[in-house]
Amino acid sequence: MNLSSLIGQINQTYTETGMTEGNAALEQSLRNGMETIMSKGQGQTVAGEVLKLLGEEVLLSIGKNQVLKAQVDGGMMPQPGQLLTFQIKNNSGNKILLSPLFENTSSDPNVLKALREAGLPQNGDMAGMVRAMMQEGLPIDRQSLYQMNRLMGANPQTPVETLSRMQKLQIPVTAENIQQFEHYQNLEHQLLSSITDLTEGFGQSIGQMLGTQDPEKGISFFENILKIFSGQENAGEEEISGFTDDGDDQTVVQPKGEKSENQTVQENGKELRETLSEGELQNLSRSYRQAGAPASLVKEILTGNITGKQLLEQTQGLLTQEQLPEKEKLLSVMEGREFKQVLKGELKGQFLLEPEEVGQEHSVERLYERMNTQLRQLSRALSEAGAEGTPLAKTVSNLSGNLEFMHQLNQMFTYIQLPLKMQNQNANGELFVYTNKKSLAKKDGAVSALLHLDMENLGSVDVHVTLREEKVSTKFYLKDDAALDLVEAHIDMLNERLQKRGYSFQAEFLQSPDEKNVVTEILSKGSGVKVLSGRSFDARA
Repeated sequence: MNLSSLIGQINQTYTETGMTEGNAALEQSLRNGMETIMSKGQGQTVAGEVLKLLGEEVLLSIGKNQVLKAQVDGGMMPQPGQLLTFQIKNNSGNKILLSPLFENTSSDPNVLKALREAGLPQNGDMAGMVRAMMQEGLPIDRQSLYQMNRLMGANPQTPVETLSRMQKLQIPVTAENIQQFEHYQNLEHQLLSSITDLTEGFGQSIGQMLGTQDPEKGISFFENILKIFSGQENAGEEEISGFTDDGDDQTVVQPKGEKSENQTVQENGKELRETLSEGELQNLSRSYRQAGAPASLVKEILTGNITGKQLLEQTQGLLTQEQLPEKEKLLSVMEGREFKQVLKGELKGQFLLEPEEVGQEHSVERLYERMNTQLRQLSRALSEAGAEGTPLAKTVSNLSGNLEFMHQLNQMFTYIQLPLKMQNQNANGELFVYTNKKSLAKKDGAVSALLHLDMENLGSVDVHVTLREEKVSTKFYLKDDAALDLVEAHIDMLNERLQKRGYSFQAEFLQSPDEKNVVTEILSKGSGVKVLSGRSFDARA
């Protein structure tokens, strides 16, 4: 490790630890610790007291005026105040890597007893398994230990902490679920990000598909794509999956022809003149005219009096016409910037929610159902076109896996993501609803929720809400004072809306200490959580 670079981080490191010693003393402590560890060879041991956890690293006191910053191997989660012994696995390069010795856990009689009674080896790996299970409150009887041991054997690259958490949440341990679970832990789970990747992937794939496939296959592929996003592939009844008050799956059937307010909003869409400039409309209409499109369609495109969805529908119809003289030219139209923009805009329009839609009954359920249906159709279309291994196909698979993972997570918790289409930006929202099962059964039981928003200008916004009868208490956590002042200045608007619905309102404004981790929040707050109906918490205000 480079001593000078380490010392350059001293102020930040010790600010995080809350220590108040002078800079000179701190520098010397770190220097002394580094000299001690560098004097030892790999495989030797070092003992110390854990001062602070710093992400994947720990700060250790290894002697008088000797402090060491190191990474801990083996999945062990040391706690401040613990006296531990480590083996040096690496003391060169940019990081110090230490491995906790089994003797650290051998002093815990519960660990040794559990392993002995289960007939499992009493070594560091097994001890770490027991400790991880105990941390998550899992039983450590013979059957449970053997089950976890089998899971570890089947998933050797997965940390036992991850497996234990999935067991606690009753999430089936599959390769797909492990991948999604780790995405959630690493804050790589946002639907909005995947939706953005999907729209960009379509723009890139059009040229690729047309360049590698024969014309007939290209035509067939884009016929399917346009059917999917023009709604022609989804004829018939629409199923809406939700949750009842007792946690059971509920299906609501929306007959064909009976459209909700939400569906009407989705189907109307924006006219092209709202999304394309006059010059872009001219270019697009010219391309359609050269491809032999009807004059009426060319005129509608030029004036912008046609919606994106209508354009996709009519384009799909043209591709199916045998008499269209310039069909291949129509495919080249789809490679143009203007058409890609329309396609991307329509996809986002179908995969994102307007803020006012959130409060409409079944709107979120309809969004998820529509996404599930369209993603299945996209996957099938890509497979038929021989494009299973493309980046677009991988994005579709990841997005489908995320939706399925959320469905499984909702067997125990109420958690939804809200990909939102704001006025001048898109935002990712996450809503957790949690309460004690016993409190829920009482008339005066409180319902609590956490709304997390990632905003382009405000940054990370966390709103903790507690509803008890008609009293709403909120705590707003934002990144800085300017953001807090902005929300506070407009809080009267929310107060008025809540009062109209018969609620009294109280708000606090606090600076956020850090960004919320979805899985951490669920694990820390979710013990004894009951799945709730979406009707149990009025999010419309």
